[in-house]
Amino acid sequence: MIQDTVKKTSVALEQVVLNAMNILLIRDTSEMAGLPKVFENDYGELFKFIGENALKPGKVMAFYLNYQDPITLEAAVEVDRVPEQLSGRIKSKVIEGGDAVVAHYTGPYEEMETPYNEIAKWLKENDKQARELPFEVYLNEPSQVKDKYELKTDVYQLLK
Repeated sequence: MIQDTVKKTSVALEQVVLNAMNILLIRDTSEMAGLPKVFENDYGELFKFIGENALKPGKVMAFYLNYQDPITLEAAVEVDRVPEQLSGRIKSKVIEGGDAVVAHYTGPYEEMETPYNEIAKWLKENDKQARELPFEVYLNEPSQVKDKYELKTDVYQLLK
C-alpha cells in the first residue's frame, strides 16, 4: 500500500466580531527572501519597547501594504495601552473593531495566498465588502515549529 505523503494546507472560515485593538508597529520594506530577518529585527525592537514600558502584548501580526518586491509591511503587536512617548521607528494605531471574517490557516507562509483567496470567495458568496486591509495574526513561532505545514496563521478581514 502506498502511503499519501503529500502535505496539505487547511483553511477554515469563521465570521467574528473583532474588538478594537491598540497596535504598536514598525513600517518596513523587504524583498520576499529577506522577510524572516526583517520580522526578526522589527519584532525584536517592538518587544524590547513593550518590555521597557511594562506593556502587556497581545496578538503578533503583520499588515501588508503591497505584495510585490520590495514588499511594504507593518510588523505589529497588539498592546493593552499606548504609551505617551514612542521611540525610534515605533508608531501606533488603533484598529476599530467590528464584524470580520477570519481564515484560520494551517500551512507554510509560501502558500499564504490560499486563505486570502478563500476570504475573497467568501466575500463574493456572502455579498459582503471588505473594510481596510486584511491582516495576519501569527499563532505559533516559525523557529519552534518542526514542519512548515504546522504553521498557524489567522487572516482577518474587517467587513463594511
